[in-house]
Formats: sequence, C-alpha cells, structure tokens
Amino acid sequence: MEQFKLPKIPMPELELPQSIQAVLQEAEEQLAHRPKLLQLFKNCFPNTLETTTKLMEDGTTFVITGDIPAMWLRDSVEQVIHYIPFAKNDPQLQRILSGLIKRHFQYIHIDPYANAFNESANDWHWNTTDETEMSPWVWERKFEIDSLCFSVRLAYLYWKETGLTDVFDANFKSAMIKIIELFKTEQHHVEKSPYRFTRDNGIPTDFLRNNGLGMPVNYTGMIWSGFRSSDDACDFHYNIPGNMFAVVALRQMQEFAEWVFRDMKLLDELKRLTADVIMGFNCTVFTVTRNLDRSMLMRPMDSVITV
Repeated sequence: MEQFKLPKIPMPELELPQSIQAVLQEAEEQLAHRPKLLQLFKNCFPNTLETTTKLMEDGTTFVITGDIPAMWLRDSVEQVIHYIPFAKNDPQLQRILSGLIKRHFQYIHIDPYANAFNESANDWHWNTTDETEMSPWVWERKFEIDSLCFSVRLAYLYWKETGLTDVFDANFKSAMIKIIELFKTEQHHVEKSPYRFTRDNGIPTDFLRNNGLGMPVNYTGMIWSGFRSSDDACDFHYNIPGNMFAVVALRQMQEFAEWVFRDMKLLDELKRLTADVIMGFNCTVFTVTRNLDRSMLMRPMDSVITV
C-alpha cells in the first residue's frame, strides 16, 4: 500500500526583519558564555519566520503549521506571539503581523466554525470524507471556541504594542460581528446551530456523537464548543477554560468597539453577551461545588478573569 503523503506548498525564503536580527545579535553578546544555549536560541527564536511564514501578494501572511500545508488559527497566533514586542518600530515585522491578522479575519468570513485553512481554495482537506459543510478553503472544520479567541488576541496585542489601527477595516468589523453572532448561536446549540461534524475513522475523540450534533445540552449562558484545543471532541460541551478565554476575547472586542470603531451599540451588545457567559459558568461552577467546604469555593469568575 502506498503511504499517504501530505501535499507541499512552496515557502520562499523570508528576510528576517531588522528587529529580529537585532535580537539575534544581542543574544550573540549576552549568551557568548553559554554556546549551547545560544545555538538553541538562534535555532528556535526565528524559526517561524524562516520556515513557516509566507508573504502573500494580497498583503496578507500565511503561516503553516509545521509540516502540514495548512494554517490553524490558534497555532499561527502562538507561532508569532513572541515577535509582537519587537513590532512597534519595525515596518517589516508590522507587515508580517498585520498581514496575518488580515488573513485570519478573511478566513473567519469564509467559515467561522473552521479551525484550519488552506493557502488558497485548493480543496485540500485533512479528511476528505468528513460530514460537515466543507469549503475548498477549509483544511479541517472542527469548531473549537478558542480558535476565534486567538484571532482576537493577536489583533488586540498587535494594536496595544504598535498603536496601529490599519487592520481594523470594514472586513475586520464584519468578521468580528460574525464571531459575536456565532457565540450567540452556540449559546443555544441544540435549538439554533447549523454545525454538525462526523468522521468515520473509528477514533472516538475525532467526531461528535449524536449524529454530529454532540451530546445534549441545556442553555446556561455559556458558549458551546465541539472540540478542545487538542482537536479532541468535548465530552461536556460547555468547556470552562474555553469560555473563560471567550470572556477575555469579548472584553478585548469591547475595546475595539469603543475606541476603534466608536460603535456604542456594538459595545452594549458585547457587554450583554459577556455578562451572559460569566453568569453561565458562575452558576455552573457553584452548582458543581455547592457540597464542598465553603473555604474551597471559587470566587465569582468575574473577579478572576483579566485581559
């Protein structure tokens, strides 16, 4: 039997931005007495830019995930997050990061439920027999609540570090509204959601039970998620860490609405949604822990979640 081979995409060599070259030069001086550590740093720190980053002709940036020719929303953020502190005075690095933000929000327009996307509409998929609403742009369509949160996180941290607002265009705002609408839909997953996902490969963590709908849930105020960050299916679909991350993302979007778009109606909508999610996991956590000693009870989540 012929072994399955992942398709490959060309990755042109990328010139390292000046700020990253400066960091590597500083490391040469600061770690001269630790040659093994220096070599490790020189291998690792620029690796994303040297091996997985591609500047696109439309001004966006595509970041592949390791040896897989696709871009995960979550992974691509964490692959570049350590470069953000150096972006303020480096136009080359700004081009890379802002381009990645733009591509993220283009992808969210295509399918806010998908977790990984193709470079183009080439119709490549991790599993061609997945039963879900696939697009030729989508590599995999596992809905993981944190994927959307990471896209917001990248835009927020870039904005706070550089002060630049060029990424916050009409496309960004409309994609942000898509995120809000999806979150509101998934508060009522059984009644309102169009999302289904099944995969016939015999791996229980790779598909959703109940004909792709997931296990039955009631309304809590929290946001339903099909899969965890590991790409494994949730057993209990109101994932608490994922919803805590969603609250952080919603608060970051509140700042976008208030200070970038000056849209007070959108701000109010975000505040209401945030309050619903917080109430949902406050009630859930206190219900689960009501029989524990009072000293073990958690504080209300609103007091522990910060940006």
